Amino acid sequence: MIMKTIPDLAMEILSRSFTPALPLPRLVELIRDESTGPVVSVEQILTEIRMRPDLFRVLDPIIGPWRRATAKENEIPPWSPDTWVLGLGPANSTGSPVRTRTSESLRCLGRRVDENSATAVARWLVLLDRGPNRRAA
Repeated sequence: MIMKTIPDLAMEILSRSFTPALPLPRLVELIRDESTGPVVSVEQILTEIRMRPDLFRVLDPIIGPWRRATAKENEIPPWSPDTWVLGLGPANSTGSPVRTRTSESLRCLGRRVDENSATAVARWLVLLDRGPNRRAA
């Protein structure tokens, strides 16, 4: 039996998701549920995902001067909003055409968002929150 790598599992999970991105804690939970190997840490998962910029984009809403001064490099402070992982591969196109189109539009915008701008990332997260998984009121 061939063990899947962390990036392989993450791509499968993101391709099945209704949204093109997932918060890092949720993605870690799903990877741990589907993994057959030893339990991996959040840092290890994040490191392996960041090593594949062709498949993923990691968007952190708290950057630059907004990051707590006492936080270590690449540490996620406990009070911060979640870091999000965007899958850049093709998504599963099952479901309504509107949901698929919205999801692909959010993926395209996520590819182009300025990751060095907390405001740009926050705006993209608002669009994601209002995206394909939300029902009309």
